[in-house]
This record gives sequence, structure tokens and C-alpha cells, in this order.
Amino acid sequence: MNQNQDLQSLNNPIDKVIVLFRSIQKFFKEQMFEKSKQYGFTWPQMALIFTLHKKPYTTLHELSDQMGLSKSTVSGIVDRLVAQGVIRREIPEDNRRIVKLSLSPDFIGKNDLMDLKNKYFTDTLTNASPEDLEKIICGLEKLHSLMTKDKNSSKESNG
Repeated sequence: MNQNQDLQSLNNPIDKVIVLFRSIQKFFKEQMFEKSKQYGFTWPQMALIFTLHKKPYTTLHELSDQMGLSKSTVSGIVDRLVAQGVIRREIPEDNRRIVKLSLSPDFIGKNDLMDLKNKYFTDTLTNASPEDLEKIICGLEKLHSLMTKDKNSSKESNG
């Protein structure tokens, strides 16, 4: 039975949302894995590179929190990327006990990270019509709104 048949057999719309969401996540991870290989990195390495691109001069602890990975896992990824010249470690003059991580100027100069990141989605959505894209955006905005509303409601009832 294929996924469309699985969806057709589900009567509960919430079950359909869950199945579709999981399927999209799985596909997204597979695509990211394949794209990462094309650039000579693993997906966790690419995720770390994108995180540092967005927020340079981040500590290992902050990276670990942002990525949802253990400090030792992130440390191993960082070590490999430092050895490849992708990341540099810096010890600030005002606090010698911490190490700030950032992308090396050489790596940034050789790579257009925004273009790379955008290609992940562009490759997937190239064949979508403007109407399809608008429907996707509307659906994602609605899902985001519902999730944010639920999150904010939880904070208010707990706070």
C-alpha cells in the first residue's frame, strides 16, 4: 500500500496531518542528507554550518542547545570542521574561559551559504505552480499560527 492509499484509509483529519507531517520530515531529512553529501558534508555538519552562519560567535554549549544535540556530539562535529578549515575557534580577550565558534573567512569566501540553503527548497519546489505555492504558504502559516497559539496558551496557563 502506498502513502496515498494510507491517507485515503484514514478517516480522522488529525491522523492525516500526522502522517503527512512525518512523511515530509522523512523526505526533508533524506533530501538534506543527499544535498549535504554533494557538498562533502554530513547533514549534522551542514546544520551546524547553517547555525553558525545565522549566529556567529556562538559557544559550544549554545550550539548544543540550538541543535538539540549533546555537547559531546556537537564537539565532535566542531572538531572535524575545524580540522577542515570550515570553523574557527576564538577565545575572547574579556573572558578567556569561553571559546566562541564562527565560520572561517576562507570558507565564507568560497561558499554562498544563503544560495546553498535556498537550493534545498528551490530544487524541491521548482515544479510547483504559483497557486500551489500560495496554498502551501497558507497551510504552513495556519499550522504555524495554531502551533504558536497552542504554545502561547500553554505558557499563560503555566505562568
